[in-house]
Amino acid sequence: MKKVLLCVVALLPLAAQAGKITMSNPDEQELQGGKRLCTYENSIYLFTLVTHSQSCPYSKTFSTWDNEK
Repeated sequence: MKKVLLCVVALLPLAAQAGKITMSNPDEQELQGGKRLCTYENSIYLFTLVTHSQSCPYSKTFSTWDNEK
């Protein structure tokens, strides 16, 4: 039982890094053809989104595996 518990505790840091993150307040840039580039960035993650909307969503949830940094 102690070995199983030790393995679970050892794997917790790996599980903490995988998942989703919600980011807000993007930088917006207008592109040709009425598209908009939305850039969500902090010191760890960078995500971009291209949309046809008039404005970028204020907050968006991303998979941490899709990080561009």
